[in-house]
Amino acid sequence: MFRSIVASAAVMALAAGASAQVQQSAGSINTKVAPNKGAYNMETGFELAAPQTYRLGPETIFDNTQGATYYFTTMLSTEEFVDEMAFPADDIDGDEQIDGVVWEYCSTTPDAGTNDVVDVELRFYNDTVLGAGPTGWYDAGAGTSQNAACAYGLAGLPGDTSGAGVSCWIITLDLAGGFECSLPQELTPGGFTELNGMGWMYLDGGSGPVLDSIVGATSVGYGSQDYFELFDLSLGSGAEYVGAFWFGGGAKLQASFNTTLFGNGILDTDVLNADAPTADDVRVLSSDVEFRTGNAVTWSLDSATAGTTYAMVVGTAGDSAGFGLVSAGTLMVNPGTVLTPPTPLVMAGGSVTTPTLPGLPPTVVAQAFGFVGGINPGAVTEASNALVMDN
Repeated sequence: MFRSIVASAAVMALAAGASAQVQQSAGSINTKVAPNKGAYNMETGFELAAPQTYRLGPETIFDNTQGATYYFTTMLSTEEFVDEMAFPADDIDGDEQIDGVVWEYCSTTPDAGTNDVVDVELRFYNDTVLGAGPTGWYDAGAGTSQNAACAYGLAGLPGDTSGAGVSCWIITLDLAGGFECSLPQELTPGGFTELNGMGWMYLDGGSGPVLDSIVGATSVGYGSQDYFELFDLSLGSGAEYVGAFWFGGGAKLQASFNTTLFGNGILDTDVLNADAPTADDVRVLSSDVEFRTGNAVTWSLDSATAGTTYAMVVGTAGDSAGFGLVSAGTLMVNPGTVLTPPTPLVMAGGSVTTPTLPGLPPTVVAQAFGFVGGINPGAVTEASNALVMDN
């Protein structure tokens, strides 16, 4: 196969020491077709259905899809493309938490209706450096390591189901409920100098990402640049990095990929999930704002089980490894730091509003439980995630 990807002279001038030269290697630039839609859950895999996005967000934290798109590129099965993005500095703890991804790709790999011929690896990196890629991508002592902050193996995605040579897909990836990924926000607001990395591999060798376009777009993804870092694992240990690449700088052919990232969107709030969830860690606890001095917070659960009473425990410390002091589920609020008796959650409306409180501690951790037979540790039958909120 043939790819007319060229290394940008401008990019290379900025990236002293980058090894990429003009490339005409495996791959190709192709015209996309109208996409199909599907969803991917980390526990159940791919589903050919309208995506259920209620578990994502509720905020969009990165959006690189505003332009009208025209093209995609295929990738070798040994190649990783690392794109870049950034998150504004607006949280006390300096992190952004991703709970969902929507991305678009096209495939030339024949798929006779089984929807399972494409395997994708997605990695998020704490940083990426122009002309070098993510810090620590290669560990000389351990061979190829990637050093990703989070890595996902997405097996069994669809290829070309049209029989016409190419099919394109918009996939909603659900990371809520234990697969979320936390990445650092920028240190200098608006500086675009602390870029995160997003790495894609298509292991079938005939698929690849839809390319972003700035045609008709009012903005691009925050921190997105017109280049990506290319690694090729077939080049041997220590030689995998090929360089910084672009597609020629045209408005229709940007070297960034159609991707949207979602997060909980509540300032200074992270979702904490059990390291080893049990069958009873089933509820999803959320809030409308951060639990901060002066805020009246509305807390909500996703659903209820008949005959179960729900209440919320609030403390000042938590741990995803759990504390093992309840009869079911995983207790992630340190019982030695609990501030008040459990607060009932009125499940007729699925929520409770906490009145405005003064003088909250610097960190507040909240978790909901379902009880049968009284509100006590021995009567727990269900548990939720925890919310960690910084004041």
